[in-house]
Amino acid sequence: MSDKIEAYRHKTRAVIFLMSTAIKSIYGSKRTLIIDHSFGDGYYCVLKEQKVIAPEELTRISQQMESLRETYMHIKIRPAKPEDWYHLLTPRIHTVRPPVLMLGEHISASYEFTTLDLTSLPDFKLVAYDRGFLLRIGDQHNEMLPFTDSPKLFQMMKEHEKWGRILNVSSIHDLNKQIMEMGFKQLIWVAEGLHEKRLAAVADDISSRNQIRIIFVAGPSSSGKTTFTKRLAIHLAVNGIRSKYLSMDDFFLDRDKITPQADGSLDFESVDCIDLPSLKHEIQQLIYGQSVNKRRYDFVEGKQEILDDKMRLESGEVLIFEGIHGLNPLIHEGMPENSYYRVYISALTQLNIDNTHPVSTSDGRLIRRIVRDHRYRGYSADDTIKRWNSVRHGELSNIFPFQEHADIMFNSALIYELSTLKRYALPLLKAASKNTIRDRLITLMSLFHTIPDRHVPGTSILREFIGKSYFTY
Repeated sequence: MSDKIEAYRHKTRAVIFLMSTAIKSIYGSKRTLIIDHSFGDGYYCVLKEQKVIAPEELTRISQQMESLRETYMHIKIRPAKPEDWYHLLTPRIHTVRPPVLMLGEHISASYEFTTLDLTSLPDFKLVAYDRGFLLRIGDQHNEMLPFTDSPKLFQMMKEHEKWGRILNVSSIHDLNKQIMEMGFKQLIWVAEGLHEKRLAAVADDISSRNQIRIIFVAGPSSSGKTTFTKRLAIHLAVNGIRSKYLSMDDFFLDRDKITPQADGSLDFESVDCIDLPSLKHEIQQLIYGQSVNKRRYDFVEGKQEILDDKMRLESGEVLIFEGIHGLNPLIHEGMPENSYYRVYISALTQLNIDNTHPVSTSDGRLIRRIVRDHRYRGYSADDTIKRWNSVRHGELSNIFPFQEHADIMFNSALIYELSTLKRYALPLLKAASKNTIRDRLITLMSLFHTIPDRHVPGTSILREFIGKSYFTY
């Protein structure tokens, strides 16, 4: 599974380079391609100098991509030369000298492994979207499924781009420049202030809905759900709303009641591992003012524990329920629709290495998790990397399909975080076994200048991963 996922990623990089070459051959220096971020089954792209791109232009680009593929069939790769940076038209990041990809006269820096055989690429399609277009790419089985739009997610990404403009940072080069000029303190304060402002808006929206009794907080691994819930509780308190907290982890089935996968492992990312009848029954009791026994799941023994302590929502109180399945309609069945509120949280970085190399949001979360797993769970980087593709598979099945059900979305990414995480992550990665994921993350981390963690506020979501948080976990 891991090898297939990585091989597919290498092919998508080749498709992007092929598209970049096609656009360069058509427009020359009159248009600048920017790969903004991953979206759906591909990437959202814009031509910087053009407000809207017509369908016939996308057709022309697609045809040129096919023509280049038939003409060259293979991408060439070679070590970088000093003069290459004059032609790449992108600021050089001096800490890393990546190899150069070549297709005809077009070159591009290569920050991760790229498939060189153009005849083995998956199908692709260019589709107009918003002010730019989507590069859609066939899946690992080369199937192009019907497009599923995610307008709420896209708006959250646009909001984070706006934050980047406020901070005057859109690339690693911009961030490093601010660090070198000692402007990172202001950068941290404003980035954290933007989080605080967004949290206040979430709390205000909840407060305006008088009948809300439960707030579901869901999101993928390492998105900062736990710190988010604690900070949300504070903002609700500012609005005069008291809250109690419950974790979906406490509702796992006993391990011997979970059906193993074909390989004998247990998929803890699946909703089938949750004791849904008990979870729904107890939430219903809480909503209607009844008491329930508190729970704790013993992960060592794989057993549920029903505690003697009881829990009850008093008048005017709300329950904050954290768990990856919080947006799944199975959880909400039978609940009055106006009694619950759904928050989707994820870490969607908008940083780019250069115009055609956006920093992968999943790589950003993986780096968070590597640091947290080492500090608090005793796992090596090897352990976390080995588990990551299973985690990602679970997210694709159990989280992402329901993200548009959210009443509101929150982006937990901090524009400066990878510069702070570098101090922790890079030594762990260098000690890990050599593989394409580890090598890619080392290259990524090496691009950043370091920001000392003493400047990170104690309430920051980043503290959930690096430690010394003001909150207790």
